[in-house]
Amino acid sequence: MKLIKKYAGLLLMLTLLVGFTSCEDDEDLEERMFGRVWVGDVGMSAGNGRILYSEFTFDPDGFGEEYQFFRNRELYDHFRFQWYWEDRYSNNLVLDYGRNGTSYMDNVDIYRGVMTGIFYLTGDSEGFPFTLEMQ
Repeated sequence: MKLIKKYAGLLLMLTLLVGFTSCEDDEDLEERMFGRVWVGDVGMSAGNGRILYSEFTFDPDGFGEEYQFFRNRELYDHFRFQWYWEDRYSNNLVLDYGRNGTSYMDNVDIYRGVMTGIFYLTGDSEGFPFTLEMQ
């Protein structure tokens, strides 16, 4: 019986440790997003089929900007959006562009200055694996 109580206590402590660690990871993820410019291909193309590269900034107030460029850095378009986490348990970002629609970045991860995930232009579009590099 003593052995069961010992293992139950150990299991409870490990569960609490994992729970607290996951909250800190979410905060760390946001801190790594802020104050930086993230550049890369999220699967967008212009009306003429030319590939667009996006430049994202995320501000701590829940707003951000996206600039879209051609490969030669010629500006194509500029958007402002409101961003928020889909829920507090996932790394899925919602990008609300207002009248321009809503896009999604699922499974967002940042490691060594690189943001990765799956980008969805709309809720029913096919996802595009993306890699954005910190500038």
